[in-house]
Amino acid sequence: MDTDLKTTKSRHLVIAVLSFFITLSCWSFSSSIGSGGDIDAHISSIWCAWGEKPGMCENDNDSTAQVPYMFQMCDGRPIDSWPNCELSQTSETMQELRIIREVQRSPYYSIMRVFATTNPQQSILNMRMVNTLIASLILFGLLKLTSGRTQVAAISAMTFTLVPVAIMRIPSINPQGWATLGVMTSWAFLHGFLNTPKADKNKKLLLAFFIFSVLLPATTRVDSTTYVVFTSAIVLLNHYRTARRISRKEKMIGLGLIAACLSIIKLSEHIRGYLLLSKPIGSQFNQYLLFQLIHIPEALVEVFGYAVGQQGNGPGLVGIIGLSLFVISLTFALQQSQKQDLAIPGIIVAFLAVVMYKGSLITLSLVPLPGAYALGLMSFLLGMCIANSRSDKQFMKSRGNRITVISLLAFTHALTLFSWMELYTHGQSSIGFFSKQILGSYDRLSLNGGWWWDYPIGPNVVFLLGIGSFPLFLVYAWKIVGLDHQSKE
Repeated sequence: MDTDLKTTKSRHLVIAVLSFFITLSCWSFSSSIGSGGDIDAHISSIWCAWGEKPGMCENDNDSTAQVPYMFQMCDGRPIDSWPNCELSQTSETMQELRIIREVQRSPYYSIMRVFATTNPQQSILNMRMVNTLIASLILFGLLKLTSGRTQVAAISAMTFTLVPVAIMRIPSINPQGWATLGVMTSWAFLHGFLNTPKADKNKKLLLAFFIFSVLLPATTRVDSTTYVVFTSAIVLLNHYRTARRISRKEKMIGLGLIAACLSIIKLSEHIRGYLLLSKPIGSQFNQYLLFQLIHIPEALVEVFGYAVGQQGNGPGLVGIIGLSLFVISLTFALQQSQKQDLAIPGIIVAFLAVVMYKGSLITLSLVPLPGAYALGLMSFLLGMCIANSRSDKQFMKSRGNRITVISLLAFTHALTLFSWMELYTHGQSSIGFFSKQILGSYDRLSLNGGWWWDYPIGPNVVFLLGIGSFPLFLVYAWKIVGLDHQSKE
């Protein structure tokens, strides 16, 4: 029976990881190289990460640089995302783009420079696929190495926070992709490591995956590095609070992690500055604080695509479904909680509020920081609540609930992918619906028209593969969780 379970689990693991890889690959191909916020600055910073080189990076003055021609600019933005200018043909081989200052460039740009060539389109696709491979490796680690409540918590946290922001950000070449992925998952590897018996062969691998997942935000962003310091500290605190017996080796590792975190904070002026709270300039502190506290929850739920428009229109369907499922799962996790059990989620919520408040001060903005910057912490909040839950009746334990959740998320993912591709696919197609002539032809969907990728694989093939592989990934990921519980019974 054990052999059959292992064989079945291995098969499910291959299907889940492969389906996840295909889904992110479709997102990698879903939009042109000019898609995404501040993409011009990120691109030029990658191409110039190793210094000036003819044909690759020229005239770098720390504010602008000349790189291989990428895309037409329109009012300071790539025309791909701001199509408000007439398309023009150019024979220029180099293009001047703004660049991130050298002192602010993280190691991420130097790493990605490995894949940069004089062919920007192919290079950026390669980078997106590398990010897809990294995310798939992380998923493999979660499904293969974690077990029990840790696995339930990790897969639940990922399930309910992937759509719509994380799924499009992870494969992108924006360094926030690495940062988000690391914060979302590193805590689960540490939690699994601390709760795995010393004799278990997976213990060392869990530690290796934890270090790897921590390096993702550590090589990209100061704020996300602070987040993983916080999430790791909370996991350690929780473990030492609940563990009946702690081995000497675990104590040494815990002290080592704490010492490393303190050293990073002490040596990094950026992190120290991020941790220090300051008062807003030009505003009364009490009024500013009250304004932030009222609007921070509204900003945080942008993680699920839940946003209210400037004209007063309500949130879209993707946001309503995403937020509702997250809240339901969180409610199930908090069932039967006692007062002492609320300490950990209380600390996480308080840290989230501080993060959002501090972000507004750093950006000199009256409005709260966009919730997407705290996406990894929202995932961590749900994961820790499930990991510490006293209730055996978790939301995803019921087969009927799993079917409902996967169906709803498959629907919202399809809407998200379609709207994203529609934004970056320019043609003479109708908006939002399939053509009546769909049968027998992939070029009859409303995504037909001009396509940025100059290969036979068109937008509709990418879309159909993406919406088919995503629910397949969820189905088999949760089958693995179910088999893990079955093997322990």
